[in-house]
Amino acid sequence: MTTTPTTPQRSTILQTVWGNFYDRIKDNVSSVSITGSVTVNIQTYTNFFPEKQIDEKGDYPILVVNSPDMDWERLTFRKKTANGTITIDIYTTQTESADKFLDAIIDSIETYRDDLKENANLFDVNVESTSSDNATRGAFSVHLRSVTFGFKFQFTETKI
Repeated sequence: MTTTPTTPQRSTILQTVWGNFYDRIKDNVSSVSITGSVTVNIQTYTNFFPEKQIDEKGDYPILVVNSPDMDWERLTFRKKTANGTITIDIYTTQTESADKFLDAIIDSIETYRDDLKENANLFDVNVESTSSDNATRGAFSVHLRSVTFGFKFQFTETKI
């Protein structure tokens, strides 16, 4: 069941924007199937890469919804626009699952773009970029795929 998006308030905009993206992804991205009829399930959903040492292949995949970055600009005398980006990372031990998870993450947000607009006032939610990297962790490789989404949130300023 998909969680209904929440409209951000000025005082909680970072938390609420993060929560809307996190909920969309957690509700819709849990596993992918790769070659050989193998299903790969996400082991951890989080807002930062775990600080503990992760040296076991079974601890992956890890999906990280990072905190959004925001820029503020005046739209009219009483309205402001918050322009933001949010990056979602997937760490896996197979290149194929990394690519499939990235596609699933993008599809999850793209599918619910209208829902984010209507219920959370998050406009112009679009993919801005994707990237990849990998590193060796002992006897296995970790593959990182990232996607950055851009968005806008408009709100009325508090009268002083």
